[in-house]
Amino acid sequence: MYIDNFTIMVGAVAATLMFGGGFFFFWLQDRQATWLAWWTGPFVLGAAGIALFVARGLIADWISIGLANALLFMAFSMVWQGARVFVDKRPNLPSVLLPAALWMVLCAIPGYMELTTLRIVIATITIGVFSVLTALELRGGAAEKLPSHRAASFVLTSFSILLAIRIPLTGYLPFPMGDTPMASTFLGFVNLVVLGHVGAFAMLMVSLTKERREAEQRNFALLDPLTGLMNRRAFMGAAERMARRPAQQPMALLVLDLDKFKQVNDRFGHEVGDRVLTGFAQVAESRTRPSDQLFRLGGEEFCILLPDTELTQALSVAERIRESFALSRTDVRGLSVGTTVSIGLAMSESGRVHLDALLEYADAALYEAKARGRNQVVVAGPTALRGPMIDPRPISQRRLA
Repeated sequence: MYIDNFTIMVGAVAATLMFGGGFFFFWLQDRQATWLAWWTGPFVLGAAGIALFVARGLIADWISIGLANALLFMAFSMVWQGARVFVDKRPNLPSVLLPAALWMVLCAIPGYMELTTLRIVIATITIGVFSVLTALELRGGAAEKLPSHRAASFVLTSFSILLAIRIPLTGYLPFPMGDTPMASTFLGFVNLVVLGHVGAFAMLMVSLTKERREAEQRNFALLDPLTGLMNRRAFMGAAERMARRPAQQPMALLVLDLDKFKQVNDRFGHEVGDRVLTGFAQVAESRTRPSDQLFRLGGEEFCILLPDTELTQALSVAERIRESFALSRTDVRGLSVGTTVSIGLAMSESGRVHLDALLEYADAALYEAKARGRNQVVVAGPTALRGPMIDPRPISQRRLA
């Protein structure tokens, strides 16, 4: 069955608009996913550009070629902007309009429209640069470890390679890949390849959005809503992961409990108590290292995992937190409310980490810190501990003064 060039190009316009409509629909379902809105525009502009290519010979070349390519430049730039927004960067708005404007200026220069090979090379390089920039943005955002990140970057890289191949073959390939007359068979093949990449990109971008939302929901279940720290469930997950490791570098565990927190709640109310808890969380985060993991176990009890940490380093972190929190204050109706924190420290020097046992030792050291008068750090060890090593009650049921 023979399909003419016009039908092929009209089909490309329809398919491109369909992809754009899909992105618009998904954006309506999730208005916070503004990158989907950014990715709606390119398909509309791309469809308009292809439609102008279809009218080649019926309208002026500066429209069917000049304006059409300018729209495609804007489209590919908007794809890049959507990727920037996806990885929490600001869109680079000048890059959306500037290349298209410069292209139109070139098209207005007498004789430029007759330089077909030069036009194709410039257009190909421009679109290729935006494709590479998009791939780099998505590759840079792969720290999220979303399953579709690598595939999306691969699709964009593949498209960029095809554009690079086009440049040396410009004088030999039919339109729209080269400057020889349009051929239906080749045009159909090109449309199949391009729309295949476009379709794969659209599918992967929607998949990335879905994967991000699912990851956010999983992370939300592991966060304490008051302090924003990881919760006890997250701590138990960390314990399970460490238990599967055959060996581990030295690790420290801090268990921290605010002193006389019940008195703060009883005197000033739970709202003030919550402010004290969030204040402590902020102090602890500001005095720990990026590799340290902070958890709120429940109530006024917290713990901190310090991986690959020697005893002296762990003591330094614990003392920084203790001293900083002792100096912090919460203003309540003209009064300055403050309290202190007691800290128990337990070490695992080497070998397999049994985090549950480490928690029991650190918890016992915490009780010792309370017994010694609070507002201090005690290291778990046979000579440091006077009380029982293991409290049989669950952590959530323990209430320390």
